[in-house]
Amino acid sequence: MRAMLTFGSLLIVLAIVAFSMRAQLKATQRSMASAAASDAASGALSGTPANQVQQYQRQLDAAMKAAARHTDDQAASAGEDGTR
Repeated sequence: MRAMLTFGSLLIVLAIVAFSMRAQLKATQRSMASAAASDAASGALSGTPANQVQQYQRQLDAAMKAAARHTDDQAASAGEDGTR
């Protein structure tokens, strides 16, 4: 009986972890999809190598800011930042 209870508990914990990871993966995929769409909209790099580096840095900064904004939005919606 104890073995069945232990096995059942492990299955419940595994299910909770699986659902949690699934939610995190979906959020990451949405973030990556929006970043890919913005990269596609910005077009290919052009100009001299120095200009290309600057363009890449601007795109990288924009992507990092978008990811940070997404993380802040998630924290606010979960009430983790104390605003609720």
